[in-house]
Amino acid sequence: MTVKPTKPYTGKRILIWFVGFFLIVFLANGILTYYALETWPGLQTENSYVKGLNYNQEINHAADQKNSDWQITITEKPTQITNGRFEINIIRPLESLPPSMVSVSFIRAVQEGYDQEIILNHISNGRYAAPVNLPLRGQWNILIVVKSQNNFIYKIKDQVLVS
Repeated sequence: MTVKPTKPYTGKRILIWFVGFFLIVFLANGILTYYALETWPGLQTENSYVKGLNYNQEINHAADQKNSDWQITITEKPTQITNGRFEINIIRPLESLPPSMVSVSFIRAVQEGYDQEIILNHISNGRYAAPVNLPLRGQWNILIVVKSQNNFIYKIKDQVLVS
């Protein structure tokens, strides 16, 4: 049996392997960077700098909301894509005026373009509801905003899993 002689490792051969290795690494990094930048804009919070400056004010609003004697509870959430219903119950002190606006935002955390804001209608004695049709299955973040007639804003966050 004859043994084939191997080619010697010359500087030219080492250079080709070295350059080829880094071309493959840069090509893979370029492809991954392209897809990372094209699929998600990276924006988590709009106007984050301004919100950071007003953070103490948000803390004060949360404390005022906690001490206001308003109780807002979710009584029904949508569980299916179509024919869903969202309902909340608002218990407020007798001396306070009813809310001027009650809205709920359904926010899709993993995909943009599907968020919805729905104005809830007054049904009876502190109950507010509206029909909901969500475009996709999965987890949705819920932001409830109740604006009182003295412009005080109550915010509640929750989640729902739609099948």
